[in-house]
Amino acid sequence: MKKTLLFAAVLLSSLSQLSAQCAIVPGCSTAATGYCSTPSNGANLPNATVSSVYSTTIQVSIASAFGGVTVSFANITSVTGLPTGLSYSVNPTSGVIVGGSNGCIRIAGTPAVGTTGTYTVVANATIVSPLGPVPPVSMNWILTVNPPLSTGITASNLSNNFYIAPNPVSSELFISNDNHLGKVSVIDALGKIVLSLDANYSNQTTINVSSLIKGVYFIQANDGERIITKKFIKD
Repeated sequence: MKKTLLFAAVLLSSLSQLSAQCAIVPGCSTAATGYCSTPSNGANLPNATVSSVYSTTIQVSIASAFGGVTVSFANITSVTGLPTGLSYSVNPTSGVIVGGSNGCIRIAGTPAVGTTGTYTVVANATIVSPLGPVPPVSMNWILTVNPPLSTGITASNLSNNFYIAPNPVSSELFISNDNHLGKVSVIDALGKIVLSLDANYSNQTTINVSSLIKGVYFIQANDGERIITKKFIKD
């Protein structure tokens, strides 16, 4: 009986690890640098939200040769810059991607309270050829963590009809939306509401942010059906 339970526990653990792995879907050209990623190096990852489950996959491809040098393998040694609550896993699990093949990095978890802001996520790797190691390489992506959502309202940071200007701003921030606006809040990088106003169902309003210290903030506007979040910089 104990052996059966032990086997079941090991099996469940193995299945859990497999389900946590990302699926490898190659789709970029390594011609420029000998390696590439999707999203591309320096691009934005899908936004995360404080206290909401998050998962995204980064595809990585390694050339079989570059600059006349054969590539034996690349080894992803670490992924740094993640906010508290998110972690990473690599497929293959060893982190070793053979030259001429592909791998992927899965970033998943739940961003902790207080992690609102923008992060530079960096994947560090070593590359080995038959002649020995070559200088380490790194790829980076931008991850924005939005403030927590309000209960019962759908969030969106992709609205093409919601505008704020100027950005960066020093005093008056103009806000407009195709739909009527209700409550408008300014949220700091720690997720705290520092300013708010009621737009009284107008489709445009202004908010004075001159009292705020310089830094990154978020405008969160409620149009009755969803919450729209956009980042701005206080100059």
